[in-house]
Amino acid sequence: MIRTMLYGGVAIALSVLAPPAIGYAQGSPSSPSPYLLVLAADADGQGEDFFAVIDVAANSPTVGKVVSTRPFGHKKSMPHHMEYVLPERGHLVFANAHHAEATMLLDVSQAPALKVAKSLPLPNGLRFPHDYARLPTGNVLVGFLRSPGKSPAPDETVDPGGHGGIAEYTADGRLLRSASAAVDGLAKPVRIYAMVPLIEQDRIVTTSARMMEKHSANVIQIWRYSDFKLLKTIAVPAGKKVDGSALDWANEMPFGPRLMADGSILMNSYMCGFYRITGIATEDPKVAHVYDIQGSDPASLNTRVGCSVPVVIGSHWIMPVAWSEMVVTLDVSDPSSPREIARLAMPDKFAAHWAARDPGSNRIVIGAETEKERGLFVLLHDPVSGALSLDRSIGTAAAPGYIDMAGLNWPHGKSGGAIAHAALFMPAGKNDDRNAK
Repeated sequence: MIRTMLYGGVAIALSVLAPPAIGYAQGSPSSPSPYLLVLAADADGQGEDFFAVIDVAANSPTVGKVVSTRPFGHKKSMPHHMEYVLPERGHLVFANAHHAEATMLLDVSQAPALKVAKSLPLPNGLRFPHDYARLPTGNVLVGFLRSPGKSPAPDETVDPGGHGGIAEYTADGRLLRSASAAVDGLAKPVRIYAMVPLIEQDRIVTTSARMMEKHSANVIQIWRYSDFKLLKTIAVPAGKKVDGSALDWANEMPFGPRLMADGSILMNSYMCGFYRITGIATEDPKVAHVYDIQGSDPASLNTRVGCSVPVVIGSHWIMPVAWSEMVVTLDVSDPSSPREIARLAMPDKFAAHWAARDPGSNRIVIGAETEKERGLFVLLHDPVSGALSLDRSIGTAAAPGYIDMAGLNWPHGKSGGAIAHAALFMPAGKNDDRNAK
């Protein structure tokens, strides 16, 4: 079924079928991906930052080894986010280098060989691209953290420091439109951190969290997709303990929103509060605190920090918790009442931050917190119990499941160690002998 919407005088045909929720599998677990696409930084900043392809096929003689790399022209650029799910075959992958304010479009059609197809210009008035959300049309929403000008917070001196915003690009990187997230009178800037498009409801939901900045407003925003009009800016309420008393920090830095099967959105804050957003297409949307993850030391607020990039598999919400150095599985079959069903303490004090799943298997890749990046871990997920374990087909007996970015050799040259933040499982390219039909 196709619906036509108008913006800027242009008719746009939109599928009204709901896209797969960000973090959900796109297909059945029947064909494990042979490769891992990694967005990597040269550790000492002397060489170019780069994309890398790592062999993760369990029975391969080169499992855990780098099979190709592609430098992308920037040094000390803080390679940061890619899309959370690899797009359908034939689409370019959107990825960014934070300090360079660059979004690169990567061609993976010949994987393991890679090609950087182009870099995107910034929209007028928006700076520091951070997050990406693929639409049913193939277009991509891009969230921006800042804009030119001063921050509305008087004690924030970062320049530029203005409110962030959103933009829409075609699948091949042509800018269609953009809009500011600025709200008059707001004491802190809105920094668009992550997004969930609900195109069948003509809505976009965005969160606000800081990166290298000092301040960000603890709000979510609801936009009308068809004309990019900002409809609502809603303060995320304070959390509550079971006894009804205030739960410090629970609403700080609204972070990772994910679409649930019932049409609501569940969102974690960086401070590990969980919030359910309902009535999104109505005049009176609601944001309610529904859960809180307790850290490795429940008596310490400091370990209840770092709930970062989640992945959702069926009714399981898999949550890296950086400061507690663990990954937690929640049962979210009832989004109004999440409950913990498993947790895995990460080896060697690994500050778990990024998560992405293999749509063809039960594997999950875990990347580390910004400025704590090292290598990557590959975990196995039990779809029944939610339990997580290290994938022992990768790594060594001393470090199972671990891909050590410090000790690998790079096809593009001996540039020394590297660090990684984001990674995605990737199928073989169309001409690769591993290509699975």
